[in-house]
Amino acid sequence: MEGLKLFGTSGIRGKANTEITPEMVAKLGASFASLLDNEGEVAVGRDVRLPAELFQHALVSGLLAGGLDVKDCGPAPTPALLWTVKKQELDGAVVVTGSHTPPEIVGLLFFMKDTAEISYQESLELEKTFFDGPKLMQWREVGNYSKAESSDLYLESVLEHVDLRRISSSNFRVVGDPGNGVAALTLGKILQATSVDAVMINEEVDGTFPNRDPYPRPEVLGELIRAVKETGADLGVATDADGDRAIFVDENGTAMWGDVSGSVFIEKALRRSEGGVVVAPINSSQLLKWVCDRYDGKVVYTRVGPPAIVSEIKKVGAVFGLEESGKYIWPETILYGDPALATLKMLEIISEKKKTLSQLVQEFPKFYAIKRAFHCSNKLKEKVLAEALEEWRKRGEEAEVLDVDGAKIVYPDGSWMLLRPSGTEPVFRVYVESQSSDRANELVELASSLVKKRLR
Repeated sequence: MEGLKLFGTSGIRGKANTEITPEMVAKLGASFASLLDNEGEVAVGRDVRLPAELFQHALVSGLLAGGLDVKDCGPAPTPALLWTVKKQELDGAVVVTGSHTPPEIVGLLFFMKDTAEISYQESLELEKTFFDGPKLMQWREVGNYSKAESSDLYLESVLEHVDLRRISSSNFRVVGDPGNGVAALTLGKILQATSVDAVMINEEVDGTFPNRDPYPRPEVLGELIRAVKETGADLGVATDADGDRAIFVDENGTAMWGDVSGSVFIEKALRRSEGGVVVAPINSSQLLKWVCDRYDGKVVYTRVGPPAIVSEIKKVGAVFGLEESGKYIWPETILYGDPALATLKMLEIISEKKKTLSQLVQEFPKFYAIKRAFHCSNKLKEKVLAEALEEWRKRGEEAEVLDVDGAKIVYPDGSWMLLRPSGTEPVFRVYVESQSSDRANELVELASSLVKKRLR
């Protein structure tokens, strides 16, 4: 992001022991302590990738040196840490995680007391402290360390926000796929606590993620799709490595991106509040606007990533926020994605409407979305974007260009393509959408060609 040297779209990430080192993480911990005025109590947790424990120790050292008391929750899903912050009225949290990225990547996510990831301005302030040198406390003033357990509190918190009686009486079967990530420690238990028949796959914690990519997306969820069909399940759900994303599979084995399943949540949120604002990133489907138009709602678009989404949710008092990657945010709960909560809320809606997920989605118009990603070094990203957009302009096509994040080109027929360098990985992403399959294929080939020729 512009002006930031360490932070990307969401947190700080890099290759373990090369781009991210223990010394750097300790210093970042002390810098976060400075952001909190060197006092207070924070929760710390991690995902299960192999280097995460190493870096958690370094992080804790930095936080303690900066004067913060630390509650060490060990391996735990990110939302479990945030429920701990909310319920125990802590001053923030830091999670050691590479999120959806490959196993050699490690990173840090920083959260404030309201459970929101730190804002752009707070990230700038933390970086300035990091480079200037954070304040270290005198030996009598260092923080206190204690171990903590978050899973029971997580379970209780999620169950408080769903219609437990309705879910329990519906005899649901759900296939859960935590992808060998940290949600394996909690997802099955939470489902079972509602009397859901939980069929779990890839439930053994393994930081090498041997069975599928930790980034849950339709093309890597073949095992989950088969399991849903074979068991006659009502729903399947896949999470990422730190357990904050939920990608759903309907009863027929169709996997869907978060802006499609999220539209089911939007409809209920708007009905309940009799309208309101929904916040979503610029790469979201037109479907969101379609739903909002029918239920007195309005979509406000932001940059990609939870910090931008949540900042806007707080600014406009939104009733719901989401990200197409599978993060769904109910502002009255925590200001982040929670797959366990999302799964139970989806079951609640299915029970209320007495319709399957596929039937709920069939009520929406069909939009054809295609996404591609190309390896691109960070130093090339701005050049690739500028030159690709310049070449497109030479085509003389009628369209509106939105520069909220990358370049989104919206054509008069509503079709669009987005050229966007990733803020978390050395990747350049291309998104297209249209109500015509042929038009979507045409646009993705155009967008891909504009980008690929500049990567050689």
